[in-house]
Amino acid sequence: MATTPNRASGNEAPDGPTAKDNLQSAKDEYQLVESVRGLPSRVKTLPRQERFNCFEKLRAGVLLIVLGIVYLIDRFLTRRWDKLSDLLNAYRWIVPKPPTPEIWRDDAFFGRQRLVGVNPFVIRLCTAIPGNMKENVNKRREFLQKVLQQKSGKTDFTLDTAIQENRLFIVDYDILDGMKDTFGLCSPIALFLVDAENELMPIAIQLYQTGENNPMFLPEDPSWLMAKLWFNHADSSYQDSFSHLGVTHLLMESVDVVTHRNLTTTHPVYEILAPHFLYLLAINTKARDYLINKNGIVDETRSIGREGTFEIIRRQLLKWRMDEDGTLPRDLEIRGVEGEGTLPGYYYRDDALLVYDAIQKYVHTYIHVYYDDDGYNGKHQVSNDAQIQAWVAALIAKREPVNGGCEIKGIPLDKNGSTISTCDQLVQILTSTIYMCSVGHAVTNFPQYEQYGFQPAYPAGMRGSPPQDPNIMVTETAIIKAIPPKITCLLEMVVMKFLSTRNTRCLGNFITRDSIPLKADDAVKQFRKDLKKAAVRIEERNSTRTHPYPWASPDNIPNSISI
Repeated sequence: MATTPNRASGNEAPDGPTAKDNLQSAKDEYQLVESVRGLPSRVKTLPRQERFNCFEKLRAGVLLIVLGIVYLIDRFLTRRWDKLSDLLNAYRWIVPKPPTPEIWRDDAFFGRQRLVGVNPFVIRLCTAIPGNMKENVNKRREFLQKVLQQKSGKTDFTLDTAIQENRLFIVDYDILDGMKDTFGLCSPIALFLVDAENELMPIAIQLYQTGENNPMFLPEDPSWLMAKLWFNHADSSYQDSFSHLGVTHLLMESVDVVTHRNLTTTHPVYEILAPHFLYLLAINTKARDYLINKNGIVDETRSIGREGTFEIIRRQLLKWRMDEDGTLPRDLEIRGVEGEGTLPGYYYRDDALLVYDAIQKYVHTYIHVYYDDDGYNGKHQVSNDAQIQAWVAALIAKREPVNGGCEIKGIPLDKNGSTISTCDQLVQILTSTIYMCSVGHAVTNFPQYEQYGFQPAYPAGMRGSPPQDPNIMVTETAIIKAIPPKITCLLEMVVMKFLSTRNTRCLGNFITRDSIPLKADDAVKQFRKDLKKAAVRIEERNSTRTHPYPWASPDNIPNSISI
């Protein structure tokens, strides 16, 4: 008979009658529904025990009050914005000024946004110019060659040289192709070069995958700045839709729900995951009520609105795999950016790997407290754990209108495609889940105000049409007309400042409603030591960096997604 280890001495085994009754109660309370076709399933109704405490309710109330103040400031205390300097007046009334107003025009800043901004998950090594970019490259080869020579400091430097030396990188938003007419969204391709100073610099932008009037923009072009704004609009739309909301908040919610539905509260897998699910269902419920509801904040502040947001999630979810996109070392390898020597200044990679390794080591140690592949020393086998197998089945099962599964691709399964049988498989699933709920969310959420706080630096919305002529001069008036109107910018400032605040304990501090059992105490203590070492190492790195990157330090990473 399949069994599950029980850490509560003297209690009935978790596969006994009482445990089955408890699981049935949990299934009744934690129902999983697919309310939007193609998006991750969600909890049907927020269980009482998942609600925010009084402090968190107060924080949410403060946000609503501040939003009301924003409307008053918009109406009575600020003028219509006629020039960029008018945007700076808003910081006197609402929020502190972010660091971007002084640097947003710089190409070096634009390059750093791919490495240490809110969306450092997309850039990849360019091993060949995409076929749909070759025509433009050939048309402007002479001018592009001058850019390459200038950035490299070498007169004989070419695109082929850059590719051979692994110095050419690309961001390609083919996933956004076809969203122009409905959502006004470009599907850009941009090339970046590691220059002579080891800085990542943009060298070419094409705003659409294909089509007429689709030129390539180069740094010396009069329209270059406007091309960067429209590229960043696409990047921010993808970041907010998928990198942040879709894969951390929504996908992890479905994992949270199936964990409650298939694992008893005394199960080791439940207990290691519980601290990383704290308030996830609560914050997502609030998001559905106020952010991504019809005519909610996303509709107000983002030009693609909630329907565009849902479409991006829907498209990318079809491709996302836990064993690739959700496993940091493998993701870096696939994108060709593994190794510190490959892409200088990629601090997200360098620092996040330290924390990933600490999480993986912790999970490995924890799981081997309870399980052994061969059942040695009286430990249980993953293959014989009925609850784990039911949980895995729910992770891979198709989404259904009611009580389906998560439909996650890339779960490390046995050859039969439906079960797991080793500790290593379980460790991989848990490591990816904990990473996404902690590091993955932190690095895309908490720098948001730094990036979005000044709209021209990283616009959440754009008005009008993207440039079609590289030779049209970009005026200040054109930029003001392109970025969102005043009230939209004010709302975006306040919301992003609120979302960038941390409100729960840091990674490894598990004093929550669901604590780790004493049996695994040594694993937790070592985890905290490893996280401390990582934090010290990152602090040392930041002391010598021209542009410090604090976001992947364990000191700045909460255990869970609660904001």
